[in-house]
Amino acid sequence: MALPTQKYKLERVFPLPRRQVWELLSQTDHLNRVIGLFPLRSRQYRFQGSSFYQELSAKIAGVVPIRWEEHPFQWIRDRNYSVVREYAGGPLKRFVGGIELEDAEERLPDGTQSTLVRLFAEFTPANPLGLAAIPMVGVRSMHSTMNYLETTVRLQRRGQAHLLPQVRSSSPVNAVELDSLISRLTATGENSELTGLLQDHLIRSGDDEVVDMKPYLLAARWKSDREATLRMFLHATKLGITNLSWHLICPNCRVSKGGAAALSGIDPRFHCDFCGIDYEANFDRYVELCFSVHPNVRRAFKEVYCVGGPMITPHILVQAVLPHGAEACVPYPAAPGPLRLRTLRTNRIMRFVRGSAAGGAAGTDAAQELVYGTGGWPQGELAEPAPGTLLRLVNRSGETICVALEQADWDNDTVTAAKVTAMHEFRSMFSSEVLAPGRQVGIESVTLLFSDLLESTAFYERVGDAQAYGQVRRHFDFMQHWVQLNRGALVKTIGDAVMAVFEYPENAVKAALDIQTNIGRLNEGRQDKPLTVKLGLYHGPAIAVNSNGTLDYFGRTVNLAARTQSMSRGGDIMISRESAERPGVRGLIDEYGAASEWLTAEFKGIEGRIELARLTLTGTEGRRQACP
Repeated sequence: MALPTQKYKLERVFPLPRRQVWELLSQTDHLNRVIGLFPLRSRQYRFQGSSFYQELSAKIAGVVPIRWEEHPFQWIRDRNYSVVREYAGGPLKRFVGGIELEDAEERLPDGTQSTLVRLFAEFTPANPLGLAAIPMVGVRSMHSTMNYLETTVRLQRRGQAHLLPQVRSSSPVNAVELDSLISRLTATGENSELTGLLQDHLIRSGDDEVVDMKPYLLAARWKSDREATLRMFLHATKLGITNLSWHLICPNCRVSKGGAAALSGIDPRFHCDFCGIDYEANFDRYVELCFSVHPNVRRAFKEVYCVGGPMITPHILVQAVLPHGAEACVPYPAAPGPLRLRTLRTNRIMRFVRGSAAGGAAGTDAAQELVYGTGGWPQGELAEPAPGTLLRLVNRSGETICVALEQADWDNDTVTAAKVTAMHEFRSMFSSEVLAPGRQVGIESVTLLFSDLLESTAFYERVGDAQAYGQVRRHFDFMQHWVQLNRGALVKTIGDAVMAVFEYPENAVKAALDIQTNIGRLNEGRQDKPLTVKLGLYHGPAIAVNSNGTLDYFGRTVNLAARTQSMSRGGDIMISRESAERPGVRGLIDEYGAASEWLTAEFKGIEGRIELARLTLTGTEGRRQACP
């Protein structure tokens, strides 16, 4: 005789805003660890056409083996999530559970509403043992989840909002070693409050929180400056507090698919089992830098407790499983960037665009029906609806699909290889971090700046080699100061020329404007003709390679940057028209009072005419800053 399904529901109001409660409970891997569930022992994807599930296994209390099929989580961010698990053998047959969040009537002192948290679960026992185990394991986990939120409230009241509830680590922290290293880290000039947060984090956080740490996410939790936090982690790695590692991110599902302890260990070609597609690694998005606590400080091991929760793919705002003929109504969320609908696995995409160019109607209060058929979505683009508009998603494809409403643009919380390899701190502290010889990795977007000295040959003839060399070396220090100050890095010097790299054109343009604004200070006290710098920069794709043990760049953008610099007359700045028309660059041009002149050029060996802008500074005395 089949045993009846046991249904449970718990409700409680917490003095926490709904967004924070969502972030806490949707980190299901960390949550399951803290409330006492069991680490996964094996994982295998199973695909049925467009639908899929995962075969997972664990051991209850490390003894009783259980196996189950886990179907994709379904969620609406900040509102609810649920999951279905079908068990094969063991005490349970089926589990359905999740959370629902609502704004409560109670308000916090700052006016933010408290949150009503509702936990629900349905357990179908397979045998009498399962019936007896449900209250001891399943229901206890629900109460533990509520206690998890209570612990969060207590941490906040104690002024420890930067910490999450944790389980005690099985490996002790070498407190003496850590204290000594943190003192040395602070002595390098790092902010003592920030280094204290790092020390507290490494001591008090669980193993999962100190392995594969992401500086920008921690900066958000610590309410610290992102770039300062990243620089601190680089210095901490140099001192042996942390280790760095590189992770390959699938450009489709945006989940880590492996990695290496050094750039030289990265194979640019990798495969995503879930998406079933091979990819080439790209520095811009697909290679991420993470940090883990050094084993001399603490031995930490990251076991997996959940593989499908919402925070594993935080760019997905809504996820729904739709069998053939089913439909789901979801509200269109307010989001800072464009969104898109994508079917997992088959990757059929429909984009929402702002404006009236695409089909459909924007800003309507009526529900919009979107039918997915055998050929996918009815159109590739649709005008973005107003936030809160209901989208009725209907599946008429003949098979089960999993639909994701996700951010089209990648978030900026990832520390990419493209970013850190353009940082002075990284290139100076980790000069050995280069690709393996013969390997190359593409970069979709990088800004390269070239400089040269006007009439340098005549200058050497006039003052002699020894004096000229000294002045050129001082000029290199001057250039590096302004490049580094504007978040760039020197790649190499070539004779009297400099090649520098920046993540964004805005940083490179500001560095160039600062150089030309302050060049007069470099020339103070010179009796002969002053040094005049020629500058040019270009933004575009490039290839990162290992060149004589140094990370270098090659490709069309590099050639264009060098040729653009050759158009400089000295004292001016040559940039591509595309860069000059970026809003951030236009703002800098206005701020520095630079005059713009548009021109086109033809470069030998490069097809087509290149549109450029010449920036000329006037009245720079008031903008001069301290320089080396």
